[in-house]
Amino acid sequence: MGVSKLKKAELYYHKSVNDQVAAVLQELGACQIIATDEIPDSNNKDFTKGFDVAEEHVAEIRYLIRTLTPHFDDPIPSLDRMLGERPEVTMNELENLAAQTDLKKLCEEVRNVERETGEVKTGLTQAKNNKDLLSNLAFFDFPLSVVTEGTKTVKGVVGTAKTELLDGLRGALGDFSKFAQDSELFLADFDNKKPPREIYAGLIYSAGLEREILEAAAKNGVSVVDVPQEFKLTPKEELEKLESVITEFEAREKDLSAKIKMLANNNMPAVQQLSDYYNSMAGRYQEMAHSYGTESAMLTKFWIPTSEVDKLNEKINALGTDLELVLSDPAEDDEPPTLLQNGGLVRPFNILTELYSPPTYKGIDPTPLLAPFFWLFFGMCLGDAGYAIVMAGVIWYVFRKYKKIPSGIKDFIKLFAFCSVSTFLYGVVSGSFFGNFIDSFATFLVPLKNSLMLVDPMSNPMQVLGISLLLGVIHLMFGLLIAAYDKLRSGEIIDAIGNDLSWFMLIVGLCLLGTAMNGMLPEHFFDIGRAMAILGAVIIFIYAGKGKPGIINKIISGFLALYGSTSYLGDILSYSRLLALGFGSAVIGMVINLLGGLAGDIPYIGWLIGIVVIVGGHIFSILINILGAFVHPLRLQYVEFFGKFYSGGGKSFAPLRLSQEYVNVKA
Repeated sequence: MGVSKLKKAELYYHKSVNDQVAAVLQELGACQIIATDEIPDSNNKDFTKGFDVAEEHVAEIRYLIRTLTPHFDDPIPSLDRMLGERPEVTMNELENLAAQTDLKKLCEEVRNVERETGEVKTGLTQAKNNKDLLSNLAFFDFPLSVVTEGTKTVKGVVGTAKTELLDGLRGALGDFSKFAQDSELFLADFDNKKPPREIYAGLIYSAGLEREILEAAAKNGVSVVDVPQEFKLTPKEELEKLESVITEFEAREKDLSAKIKMLANNNMPAVQQLSDYYNSMAGRYQEMAHSYGTESAMLTKFWIPTSEVDKLNEKINALGTDLELVLSDPAEDDEPPTLLQNGGLVRPFNILTELYSPPTYKGIDPTPLLAPFFWLFFGMCLGDAGYAIVMAGVIWYVFRKYKKIPSGIKDFIKLFAFCSVSTFLYGVVSGSFFGNFIDSFATFLVPLKNSLMLVDPMSNPMQVLGISLLLGVIHLMFGLLIAAYDKLRSGEIIDAIGNDLSWFMLIVGLCLLGTAMNGMLPEHFFDIGRAMAILGAVIIFIYAGKGKPGIINKIISGFLALYGSTSYLGDILSYSRLLALGFGSAVIGMVINLLGGLAGDIPYIGWLIGIVVIVGGHIFSILINILGAFVHPLRLQYVEFFGKFYSGGGKSFAPLRLSQEYVNVKA
């Protein structure tokens, strides 16, 4: 189907049904509002006011979710919720819940608990730091008041002293120093065999010699440590008091943790539902504010798929007679958004086009064109039948367990389901089943495996390289033909021939010429290839000089254009990654099997270790190789294939929808 046909809708309605119209358009989920800047605020005060109120509630919801989620025992795991396992509610139920819930009060309660928790954590941290300090000062038997306050005649300090400078410190302040009568030095015990870099020290001194004594201590490696002013007793006595303080803090912290957990478990289910409700309302009012307004009437313009028009008419008619819906086709100067609508087999590949850039409304949808190539390339890159069976089994389990998977996620999973088929087929024809598992551990299946093999990347990599490059030529030439077709249907016949078909003839002609020369094709293909290559080169040469002034410029342009053929060589060689990734997957599998086999030789428990190595190794290999098998074929589509005919440039269709992150909203 490609790009879905859209209608431009103009909905005229009385302001008395503002909310009903907005609800209908949002619940339908198929209307993209056309934004306009020509909106007097005074005529949209209902929508703008509604948006301001909803945004205020959204901010409260964000705070509550951010704060309460770490403490909430969510009965629905995140993966299950993402795959659609959410409570089902109606908008009326959400409106009633919003009316019954005082978010401001709840936020204030949570903030109070959060603030008190912060204060307790700060106090507890400070108390534990003080505990560490007091524990280090346990050797100091004097009241700490001598340090924090001192007296008229005596003062003291505590700090750390460098052990390598202790001799100098004792000489400066010890029994035989000039300060022997005016100071006393106390040192913590330490192991002389393994001395630390620093030890704690205490110093009591005469207040009148404070400056001289402290200077002597500093010169000999003493760094003073601040002691909190509230400490008056000895370190041991203060430590006993501090233990009770820490106990109180920890008990209070536990109570607050229980309280916020209770708040989370009691309120988070409602908060989650209100998150979807208020986000839906904010989105509704924000988009509807782009409507045109007068004192009594409104006009909302939007795009809608043709397939949804009947549903819209039915819902609009149910609102009464004060509405008028006018539909028209997009005008020439309109830029409608792009909605990709492809059939069941192609639809999962839509995401690949959207990841790059959707086509313009009147452009070519490349999804059906890239789908078979990506499908094939993925299979060649992963290239293991065993891995394909695991992929398919996991996907089957997911679809069996989860029945409400959102369409976008379901399509993405289906993409890998389809690719597991190509992976299995290529794994069979290349003889790869969990690497060389059959050859290593299930030799009775070797004859069956060998009978199905058509290629052998391990013993004959050049064969697979040739196939990869051939697929590259086909892929690139297909892109050129698409580009030529697009120009021909637009009436650009000369550009189609000179810019696309000429390169097709040159590249295909050279390929036929080379393969015929090597005896891989009958001799008459040599003449066909030579004729195509010459004709293509001549057209390229002439076309490149079109519009260039003077014969010299035309000739130079022609030669430069022909030199551009080297870029095609680089593009074709890029497809060698199909061999490289498939080969890498097989080699990793072989190494895992080898390690598992070696582990199996360990007495008694070797079999168990071997199983763990093989199973764990192949799970890791599947995950890492699926990533490579997705990214590299995608690069071939985006760079090599799209580079020949597709530029994107469209805007994705983004209809006004209900937010359904935490709940499924029923109609």
